[in-house]
Amino acid sequence: MDIVALRTERLVLDQLQEGDVDAITAYCQDPLFERYLTVPWPYLREHAAGFVHELAPAWWSSGAEATWALRREEGGPLLGVLSFRMPKHDVGFWIGAEHRGFGYMPEAVSRVADWAFDEAVPGLQAVGWECIAGNVASARVARKAGFRFTHTAPSSVPDRDDAHPESWYGTLGRGIRSIHEGWPTGVVQP
Repeated sequence: MDIVALRTERLVLDQLQEGDVDAITAYCQDPLFERYLTVPWPYLREHAAGFVHELAPAWWSSGAEATWALRREEGGPLLGVLSFRMPKHDVGFWIGAEHRGFGYMPEAVSRVADWAFDEAVPGLQAVGWECIAGNVASARVARKAGFRFTHTAPSSVPDRDDAHPESWYGTLGRGIRSIHEGWPTGVVQP
């Protein structure tokens, strides 16, 4: 798969760079990452270097996953990471704690969904999302990006202990973007 950069009104989604390794290492010390993500724990600089230099490029090359760095401007500091996983046609994402609450991730997720529908997967009718149950921040991003909550079930991907914890699932249909009801308690803000 050819590497592609994307833009939104406020963001640049481009490739991870050597300069992102230290930021990724720092962001991945967040206790929420230990609880809700499948990243190694404790998370070391060598994990970030492997992600930037080996995993993300290999995923692009094989067509398995498109992974972007989120930035406010080209060459700017890393805000977070967003991926579109080809086999399941779903998104995964995280954002550094100091960048949360500004609407960056819903904006980026919407742009990646548009790319998936219009360019990456001809005829794609839906983009999926899942997170470990209780990850209210991830669910709020999905809801704001227009996903519909569908169900709770064991995770489709094992966690770092090879377990499949209860997870929340949602879907975003082609051309269907609206705020939907039916989300788990705590997701909808007053």
